[in-house]
Amino acid sequence: MNIYNFLLSAVLLTVSLIIYGECTSMVEFGDNCITCPKYGGFLTCDPVTCDWLLLNGNWVGNVTAEGELLVASCPLGYCVINETGRYVWIPQNMTSIQSLNDFLCNSSHRMGILCGLCQPGYAPAINSDSGDCVSCDSKSSRVNWMYYILAVYVPLLVVFLLIIVFNIRLTTGPLNSFILFAQVISTTVSIDEQGSAPLNVVYGRSTGTFTNAYVIPYNLFNLNLFGNLLPPFCLNENLNTLDVIALRYMEALFPVVIIIGVVLLLQCNRYLKVNAILPSCFQKYRVGGQLVQAFAAFIMLSYNRLCEITTYLLTPSLAFDDTQQYVQSIVYYQGDYSSQNAHYVAHYKTPAYLVTVLLIFVPIILLHYPMIWVENIVSKISWVKKWYPSASIAILLDTFQGCFQDNRRYFAGLYLMLRIMLFFAYFQPWQLQLLIQQILFIVYIFLLVSLKPYRETHLNYLDTAMFTNLALINGLSWYTVTANQTIPNEEALVTCIIFESILVFLPFVYLVAYLLWYITKCYHKAIKTRVFEWYHNTTWHVGRATQGRHENMPHDNMSTAHPVNNEDMDDLIKRQDEWQYGTVQPRMV
Repeated sequence: MNIYNFLLSAVLLTVSLIIYGECTSMVEFGDNCITCPKYGGFLTCDPVTCDWLLLNGNWVGNVTAEGELLVASCPLGYCVINETGRYVWIPQNMTSIQSLNDFLCNSSHRMGILCGLCQPGYAPAINSDSGDCVSCDSKSSRVNWMYYILAVYVPLLVVFLLIIVFNIRLTTGPLNSFILFAQVISTTVSIDEQGSAPLNVVYGRSTGTFTNAYVIPYNLFNLNLFGNLLPPFCLNENLNTLDVIALRYMEALFPVVIIIGVVLLLQCNRYLKVNAILPSCFQKYRVGGQLVQAFAAFIMLSYNRLCEITTYLLTPSLAFDDTQQYVQSIVYYQGDYSSQNAHYVAHYKTPAYLVTVLLIFVPIILLHYPMIWVENIVSKISWVKKWYPSASIAILLDTFQGCFQDNRRYFAGLYLMLRIMLFFAYFQPWQLQLLIQQILFIVYIFLLVSLKPYRETHLNYLDTAMFTNLALINGLSWYTVTANQTIPNEEALVTCIIFESILVFLPFVYLVAYLLWYITKCYHKAIKTRVFEWYHNTTWHVGRATQGRHENMPHDNMSTAHPVNNEDMDDLIKRQDEWQYGTVQPRMV
């Protein structure tokens, strides 16, 4: 039987060589299939049909002047992928670099190295995280800009007003861990790993729908509100991908700029007389009240968004050869730029580094304030002392640190530093990225268990559970990506992907439960407030208002027995406003 199998295999191999000749389907690229380059499993070829197979999420082509064939990681949505398998089948009629590049990029209306450029007549969509190239012309530019303002900046303004009016606090303990999870899972710890994880084994052609099902709602906490829900549209045909990414700095900073502007108006009220132009609902606010809470909330939401944009501008893609030696570093989202290109360094890299300095500065303050040894040093240096946080800034810092114990307030800075470190890991090859992420999650779990930084015990358990969830998702992603480059156990792969999917949506259950609890609490509080006001107005107020003047009270009109503008109530409201909007000082260590 073995002899018959051997003879049959020999006949099939002979027939295939007669039909296809020597395995030179891409003559300029390599020899026959016997010496077919492996590229570490990223690029290989079928030993019988001579078809070239490219692992999903990668690009192959010419980067250097020597014309050497290199493989590099391709941004999700840029290069063609196999929606039902692990490898992209490259047809045998690929006889040149240009035809190969057309095959890899044409389906997304792209071209060039890493499919980093949009084809003529197309431009990057401003509201697409996957960098869709859409039809674009100069005639629609003005209309698209108006559409962009309405779709992005108006919702941000509405969210700003809601946070101000309803005094929504996003920096308190119960939401700390959920916001961190939402921001991380929609950016750095994505379970599809930029297309490298074979989610299509489970979801097939619905992989994109599944990814959007968790990325879009979680992205709300990255200030990416409704852009992904709208059809992709461009702003200008002359904008490239890096221009579109850099433009998102304005989106991330827009709410913070508004709050700073309102604060400056309120501070300068005595000089500019702005009460006449500010809405009445804003005239009662002080720097220590809702504006500080809103400022802190938007710092929390904008911070991760700024980290994300900066990372996208700085992330390289390392192209490697047949021996898996890295040959060239190119810009991940704009492949026609090398990492040392003068235009790229001047217009994108340098501004991104400046933003990085600002991002590092914020957690450093939270890590060191307030601490006794820092205050002792500052008190001895006069020129530093005057820049040390004032009362208003101290209140702002307290909104981040107030939920932690007095000797653990630096944890607010550690949580922001974690975001920076996760985005730093994003720069690295995927193996090192996943390793760094796993180490970080385990370290933070250890810190939470051993130090118990929160004042309330249940918050320590909540954050520990959330970090454990992230560690499990990251570990499962490591397995799925690794298995995708070998011959995987399909059953184990499917089980891991399904388990990952469940873990990703678990925090939604917590958020719904928390919101229901919070709404119920507010409802009962509102009822108690109404009862208190009724009791207050019918006993204490009536007694104070009628004392010494019963003879003047018209008994036929009971409404006059409940004066609205009572001096005592005005004094109480005034004292409540002073407590809420500016006189509360943070606890000092």
